[in-house]
Amino acid sequence: MPLTYEKLLNYLDTEMGLDISEIDDETLLFSTALLDSFSLVELITFIEKEANIKISPTEVNLDNLDSVSRILNFVEHHS
Repeated sequence: MPLTYEKLLNYLDTEMGLDISEIDDETLLFSTALLDSFSLVELITFIEKEANIKISPTEVNLDNLDSVSRILNFVEHHS
């Protein structure tokens, strides 16, 4: 089952404690300190499980994981 927009938002809400009514698809999650490095590890684990992918250390960067749209785009284009 793929990672969907709804699953990702639900995770950010219930597990990360973000008020999803105050963020949009382009809100920077890490650059603005909404999430921290501890959250990053949990988020990567969630993405890998839900999208059935393995994220390499070189793929862990703000270009891939700093917003909802970046995460979904990364997962969609992950090889």
